[in-house]
Amino acid sequence: MTAAFEWILSPAGRITCSASALTVAGLLIVMSVLQWRMNRRHASYRLLIVALMLAPASWIEPVGAARDAIPAGAGLLSFILVNFAVLALYVTFRRSDKWMLAVLVALASGAAAAQFGLDAGWFSGGGQAPDAADGAGVFRPVDLIFLVISGLMPAYILPRIGQKAKVAAAQAFYFLSRLIAIAETGSASALPAWIPAAGLLLITFYYHLLFFILFRRTLERMQSVYISSIKDGLTGLYNRRHFLKKTNRYAGHGLPVSILFCDIDNFKKLNDTQGHHAADEALKKVAAILSEEVSGVGTAGRYGGEELVASIARPGADPAAIAETFRQRVERETPVTVSVGVCPASAGLSVEDAMRRADEAMYVSKTTGKNKVTIHRPSAAAAGQKQ
Repeated sequence: MTAAFEWILSPAGRITCSASALTVAGLLIVMSVLQWRMNRRHASYRLLIVALMLAPASWIEPVGAARDAIPAGAGLLSFILVNFAVLALYVTFRRSDKWMLAVLVALASGAAAAQFGLDAGWFSGGGQAPDAADGAGVFRPVDLIFLVISGLMPAYILPRIGQKAKVAAAQAFYFLSRLIAIAETGSASALPAWIPAAGLLLITFYYHLLFFILFRRTLERMQSVYISSIKDGLTGLYNRRHFLKKTNRYAGHGLPVSILFCDIDNFKKLNDTQGHHAADEALKKVAAILSEEVSGVGTAGRYGGEELVASIARPGADPAAIAETFRQRVERETPVTVSVGVCPASAGLSVEDAMRRADEAMYVSKTTGKNKVTIHRPSAAAAGQKQ
C-alpha cells in the first residue's frame, strides 16, 4: 500500500491523476457547451463552463508572491460555481439565489485578494513576503472563507436538488482534498505519504463524480422532453399523435384492434358553472379510470378537449364489456358521465376507419340519451345498439 501511495506522489502518478481529472473536466466542458447551445443558453451550463475553466488554475504549483492565493482562490470560485450550476440544473434561480451567488463569489474573490496581499507582504511592516515554511502559522483568509462556504453549501444546495448522495459525496471529496492541501501548505514534510496521495485521488474522484451528475441529469432532461412530446400534460394519457402511432403499431403486428371513443357529457356546462379547476379534475379522474380499465389489454389517449380514446389489442378481450365497465365506474366515481362508442376489431379495417366508426357510434350515444355505450354495426350504425 505504501508503494502505491509513493507511486501516486511520483511524477508519473501525479501526471496520471492530473491527466484523468483534465480529461474528465474537458468532457464536462464539451457536454456543457453542447447543452448550453441546445437549451437556450441555460444558466446552469454557463456557470458550469466558467467553473470548469477556472479549475486548471487551482492545480498550478504556487510560485512567487501568489504562493497559494491563485490556486486556492480559483478552486474556491470553481467550487461555488459548480454547486450553483448543479442547483440551476434542478430549479429556477430565485432572486435570493442570485444574491447568494454574488455574495459568495465576492467573499471568495476578496479572500483570495487578501491572501495574495499577505503572501506578497503588503500588510507586513518590512514589505517582505512571509517564508513558505512559516505558512502553518500565518492567518489565511482564503482557508477561513473556504471552511465557511463548505459548511454552507450542503445545507443550501442539497435539499433542493436530485442526486443528493452523489452531490454530497462530490462536496465531501472536494472538502477533504482542500483540507489536505491546507495541511500540505504548512507541514507537507511531516505528513504521512498516504495523505497527499489521498488528496490527489479525492480531487480526481471529484471531477469524475461531477461527470456522472451532469450525465445523469442530461439523461433525465432528455427523458422528460421525450415524455412531454408523447403525453398530454393534464391527463397523463398519450397525445393523439402518439396514440395513433402506438395503435397502428398494434395493427402492424397483426393484433385485432378495437377502438373506444369517449366523450364526457355536459363538460362545457361543468366548465361554465363550476370553473376550469373542477372541469380539469373531472377530466383527470375520467382519464385515470380509462387508463386503469385498458391497462394490460391496450392503451389510452386524449384525442382532444374532453374526448378520450382507447385501443384494445389483446386477443380475447371484450371491448364492449371494457367500455361498459368504464362507463359505470365514471358514473359511480366522478361527478360526470360519459358517452362511449365502440368499433370492434374487423379484418381489413384500418385504424383511421376504426376511429371514424367509433366516433360515429359515440355520436349516437350522445344524441340518444347520453351516458351509454354504443357499438358500431355496419348494418345498423344509426340504430345505436346499447350494450
